[in-house]
Amino acid sequence: MYTFMKVLGCIVCHLPEGMRRQFGVFLGWFFWTFVPMKRKRLAQQQILDCGITEDPQQAMAIAKASTVRFGPMIIEVLSYPLYTKDVLAKKITFVGQEYLEDLKKSGEGAVFMASHAGNWELLGAALAMNGYPLISVAQEQNNKGADRFINEYRTMMKQHVTYKTGIRDMIRFLAEGRYIGLLMDQDPGYAGIMVKLFGRNTLTPDGPAKLASLSNYPIVTVFIHEDRPYHHVIEVLPPFRPWPLGEKKTKEEKKRIIYEVTQRLNDRLEAHLRAYPEDWFWLHNRWKWTKRYEEKRQ
Repeated sequence: MYTFMKVLGCIVCHLPEGMRRQFGVFLGWFFWTFVPMKRKRLAQQQILDCGITEDPQQAMAIAKASTVRFGPMIIEVLSYPLYTKDVLAKKITFVGQEYLEDLKKSGEGAVFMASHAGNWELLGAALAMNGYPLISVAQEQNNKGADRFINEYRTMMKQHVTYKTGIRDMIRFLAEGRYIGLLMDQDPGYAGIMVKLFGRNTLTPDGPAKLASLSNYPIVTVFIHEDRPYHHVIEVLPPFRPWPLGEKKTKEEKKRIIYEVTQRLNDRLEAHLRAYPEDWFWLHNRWKWTKRYEEKRQ
């Protein structure tokens, strides 16, 4: 797999940009063609249940668009050897970058909440290439070759990668003034906590809230959206702390705050997904473990 991806990446980097884009769209359509109908209907139903639309045909169109986008996304990652800071500056516009600059000047560590919406790999790369000390927390891939490849390309874009099991490393990085990037929009299984998303009970990862509550670190919410071909907008929302500076909280109070912060982050995620529903990974069975959890309690 590693050799295949390296060869494919080499071929992609030798194609003109327009041809790379066409190749990405082709790959996206190819992926959609082979998605089982059962999975397509799952995505369609989740879109309907979330109130994104009441039209089944439109819901299926959104599910399709959210899958096809993976083709161009993969091509952009394979194009990393061509991306310098100047190239990225032409491909990406920041909205709310002043929040990042203020945080960088403070020298304080922070927790970054992101999601599988838009090209999240490019989001991490753009932040790191612009000098923000981001530590990407990744899930180790089952295929060792694929894991080696994606981490090599992340490192190429000045990202440091740690796995979800490296909790001690994350704590150390925060104390050193670095930023821990966490994706928190997928089903965590029984490890999550129950808060609302699209008005539905949803088991949600509480990692960002827990990490931030260790020393009341600021939490930064970042999203990426492709507003036109070859160009993306990175939106940085105003950071917030779990509680006001100077206050002391007991363990019981911190538990309550973790729920409140996780709900606040879900609210931000929901607002973004309602604005750009085609950007999310609707094929993922987001409420699988939520349903099992609720059935177990009945």
